Amino acid sequence: MRRTKTRLGIAGLLAALALAGCGRDAAEAPRTAIVARGPIRMAIPFQGELEARRVETIAVGVQGSAVLSELVPEGTRVEPGDLLARFDASQIEQDLARQENELVRARQELESLAKAELPLELLDMEAKRMDARTELDAESRFLESARDLAARGLMSTGEVAQQEAKVAGLKTRGEQLDTRVELTQKHVHAARLAKARAALEAAERQRDFTASQLALCEVRAPVAGTATLVPLPVGGEYRTAHVGDTLFRNQAFLCLPDPADHVVRGYVGEAELPWVKPGSAVEAVPAAFPDAPLSGRVESVGGMAQTRPGQPAWRKFFPVQIALDPIPRPLPVGLSVRAEIVAGESPAALLLPREAVVWRGGRSFVRKVSGEETEVKTGLADAAQIEIASGLAEGDEVRLP
Repeated sequence: MRRTKTRLGIAGLLAALALAGCGRDAAEAPRTAIVARGPIRMAIPFQGELEARRVETIAVGVQGSAVLSELVPEGTRVEPGDLLARFDASQIEQDLARQENELVRARQELESLAKAELPLELLDMEAKRMDARTELDAESRFLESARDLAARGLMSTGEVAQQEAKVAGLKTRGEQLDTRVELTQKHVHAARLAKARAALEAAERQRDFTASQLALCEVRAPVAGTATLVPLPVGGEYRTAHVGDTLFRNQAFLCLPDPADHVVRGYVGEAELPWVKPGSAVEAVPAAFPDAPLSGRVESVGGMAQTRPGQPAWRKFFPVQIALDPIPRPLPVGLSVRAEIVAGESPAALLLPREAVVWRGGRSFVRKVSGEETEVKTGLADAAQIEIASGLAEGDEVRLP
């Protein structure tokens, strides 16, 4: 009996050793994968923001400051010409009334000067010149008579000399009057008319400017869009404008995103850049509205690397803009969007598991079941598989790590 138990123990030990050897051989057998054809789709994850392609910014146009007296509610859908805001215009209206009166006075002064004052001055000067010519003619005739009388001994030479001096003085006076009339017409009156016209033009410009300021107190939508209030510094705060706030020229207080044309703007890392090209298809979904899927195509890829806040300086990113197809329903701009950029797809590519490929020095290799290492060129890849563009054929078997 003891001898039988001993034989059974030895047999069990041998069986256990045999089983252990089989387990060790099974564990040491290499894992392999076979190159096979199949579909693959490579997509680049992308984060961006939904934005309107065209945004009309509305800023204060009134010179200086203006008090907001009316403002369209946030989110209102407006059409071209709809009222967006109104500023208090009482002071501008008073200025405009005063400038209208000044313009009337300037116009009347010009008309009075051109049609009455200057013509009357010229008439007066012409009358004086005619009187001087008449007097000169009379005195010149008297001089001729005096000379005749002196020749006959009826008048002294002194009296003749005196008459000659009087005639010479009248000639000088006539020449002076001629010069005065000519200079007055060419220069004095021309200067006064130019000054009056300049005053009228200045009054018209001032009136037109004030009228334009009055028109700017009423702000109407230049395009269709959704009224969106823009935060701005107001009274030591940074907030959207309210009725009663004082705003200043060129302060943007409202914008109108075009609801008909949206884009997604964001950034891709430089590692993904080779796969992101204009025209690539995009599938996206707004984070806040997962039931509103979006589609579109890459429209543009920036040509200059940038750093991004919160990222190491050595990491570079490139701006990407995606043109969306018409969205299924109105969505507010600024939403976060998760997207996938389709880098490529193939219905029958040669595929291997990603773990079968190793990279060294920018080159990719696989190890065949024979142990031989072979360099391959890779193509598309997803989370699990990678395309073998060259270096292997369909049916080839390679080792897995």
